[in-house]
Amino acid sequence: MITIAKQKKCKRYLFKLHSERLRRSRWKLEYPLEEALNTEDIISLSDSQILRFIDELNGDTSEAREEEASYIKKEIKRLKKSDSSKKDTLIANLYKRFYNLQFVPDYMCLIIDKMSDYNRANKGFSINGIKYHRLLGTNGGVKNSTIVYVSERLYPQLYERLCCGRNLEQKFVPAKLEAYQALICSGSIPVSMPKGIIVVPDCITHFTEDIIRVDDSQSDEPIVEFLKDQEIELTESDGYGIMLPSLSYRWARELDEEEDFLSGCNLRGLPWTKGMVFTMDYLAFGESIAKNFYIKDAWGDMRDIRESELIITTSMLKLWDSYSSFEDYWSNVKKYHYQISIAKTAPARLDEYRSTNYQFLQNYHLTPEEVTELVRPTVEEIQEILGLDYRKSLLFLRGTNLTEDSYIDEEPYINALMIEPQMIHDPYIRDRIYNMIKKKIRQAKIGVLKVRGNFAIIGGDPYSLMQSIFGLPVTGLLHAGECWHKHWLDREVSEVCCFRAPMTSKYNVRKLKVVGTPDMTYWYRYINTCMLLNSWDSTKEALNGADCDKTLSPYTAMYM
Repeated sequence: MITIAKQKKCKRYLFKLHSERLRRSRWKLEYPLEEALNTEDIISLSDSQILRFIDELNGDTSEAREEEASYIKKEIKRLKKSDSSKKDTLIANLYKRFYNLQFVPDYMCLIIDKMSDYNRANKGFSINGIKYHRLLGTNGGVKNSTIVYVSERLYPQLYERLCCGRNLEQKFVPAKLEAYQALICSGSIPVSMPKGIIVVPDCITHFTEDIIRVDDSQSDEPIVEFLKDQEIELTESDGYGIMLPSLSYRWARELDEEEDFLSGCNLRGLPWTKGMVFTMDYLAFGESIAKNFYIKDAWGDMRDIRESELIITTSMLKLWDSYSSFEDYWSNVKKYHYQISIAKTAPARLDEYRSTNYQFLQNYHLTPEEVTELVRPTVEEIQEILGLDYRKSLLFLRGTNLTEDSYIDEEPYINALMIEPQMIHDPYIRDRIYNMIKKKIRQAKIGVLKVRGNFAIIGGDPYSLMQSIFGLPVTGLLHAGECWHKHWLDREVSEVCCFRAPMTSKYNVRKLKVVGTPDMTYWYRYINTCMLLNSWDSTKEALNGADCDKTLSPYTAMYM
């Protein structure tokens, strides 16, 4: 389970059109919003840095707009419960007002139906009299042939902010540069600025390990070699940094999180920056371990960690070397009004059970007895639901997060079962549950089985990163083959198997020991729902090149 940072703002709306539609209109489309709302040509987006830039350049006071949008939503909700004969008309007018308020005409997504459309679109087109200019392609958008265009009126200012004063003489692979630029399109929530940020070099470790080398450069058929004791260089801190408990606590309050401290969160907002930051008291490390509060930043300048709350690595700040110093970078951050933001936070708690898929099981050679044991939780769950246990049925229908304070479900039959347990005997409700159970049985036959496990955000060993920052010999607290995972540690689980889809072979499975020494318990005491990997083996590589800077991909399923 992951937790998307709680959006306090209402969704924004924009056009997402096929290039064929523009082509048929000779690249001058008239398309009233009222007409488009009844189609799939309007999509909703969460707030992001690019949308905040557009609002600012348009002189839009987002606080006033948000206040009005929230008021309209409350009014719609109130009217839906009223007995007024005019409520349908009033609700329709309020929806029209809401969509006009939240619609962003200066930003649109174009689905490219053929290459010639792409070339033509980049020469310019207009929708409802607004001329558009290509801005960028996001990672997810490009995979689906979708490109972001913005109004010609705002393009020069947006592009200047996109570049954020970087050294334009420094060369980059265009696709990689655009992927970094596209970070400002990620949905995120602004939070307060840390009281000081330090950018540090990544922690690098070296060790030897047996590997499998696949070489397809010499012939049509790949050559596979098993090599022993090969030297491996690991960017231990790839995509993650650390924050002080004071910052973690403040951000948790600003985001209305359940826990006092965030185990970790995914940063956005700052130019060229993305990655996880985990909570660790690095001031205590400086005082008790390093006996020093001064470190060198990525540019070689001395910094006092007592004047900071956040440490990020060069693998997080992608274009750090396009600036002459941190002061150069930060002056541009302030000049172009960037805001530090959070895209996702680590959950307050993890699941006890998850479902496998066929990839997790395909490399095992199981005996009939082992198969029986593997499917037992799934079979028992189905039997309990069919056995007229309303609690098990609700758990199946609503999931493990169901509580007395849960919001009423949109499905009336689920609401009825929540209100009156005897409704489990109602023929209609039984029929609905049976149909869902049939689907679950079909899925179980192809490997979707209930097992004890969960998904957890992964990180490296922050103790290793702290040693590296202070110039100490890097040892870390975790040894090869070990991990920190407090969820399983609290349940006295000693070993876990790690999977990360998509999998290609049995070598993508890793078994790790769950450990928790007194030192780990102290230094990792704020990291309760994330999994920390050691600095001394190739677990990340085995898990299809997992790193710690993304949103979904660093999630590793843990089964035991």
